[in-house]
Amino acid sequence: MQNLLELSAKKFGVPSEVLDLIGRQFISQIIDEFPTLLLPPIMNTLKQEYVENGLEWIKQNVMSLREQFLLLKKLYGPSWILA
Repeated sequence: MQNLLELSAKKFGVPSEVLDLIGRQFISQIIDEFPTLLLPPIMNTLKQEYVENGLEWIKQNVMSLREQFLLLKKLYGPSWILA
């Protein structure tokens, strides 16, 4: 999963510092169940926040971004697929 995460971040233009701040393990846990479903929205969110607000903003708002990822998991996770 770590390799997929790194490749996706590179593809989307997300710096490794952003992955460090959010936590690679945290992101991996979120996308572990459905990597093809969740990886693109996560990387898109990271890139968007990085481009619009910068690395310093991400440092200050890590918890908020983590909550967004948990929401993505709820929206696109198993219950969505089974519904």
